[in-house]
Amino acid sequence: MTITRLSELETQLDPIAKARRIGKTESIALLDEYYALLITYFCKINDIQTLSVAEIEYLPIVPFNFEERLAYIQERKHHYMGYQQMKTLKSELIKMHAAYRAKNH
Repeated sequence: MTITRLSELETQLDPIAKARRIGKTESIALLDEYYALLITYFCKINDIQTLSVAEIEYLPIVPFNFEERLAYIQERKHHYMGYQQMKTLKSELIKMHAAYRAKNH
């Protein structure tokens, strides 16, 4: 499952972040995978195939300022603050998805 793998990646990335090594060679592939899984999860919970800015406004599960935050993450994916923003976004998506399911099922 995507969430499980994201948590596994956090287990690997958090010590790297604590050692101030985010952005170094050992973190790049992990951060790329984390970002890709985050986008995959967003698409999955919104039942879409790909992320398209044109359709975001019509999706049921979209965090506040999603487009701006995604642009920030894309620019800083291999930096500490980009990683922290991805973790925050993941948590928000999980909560929003749970609330959406509770309301609609």
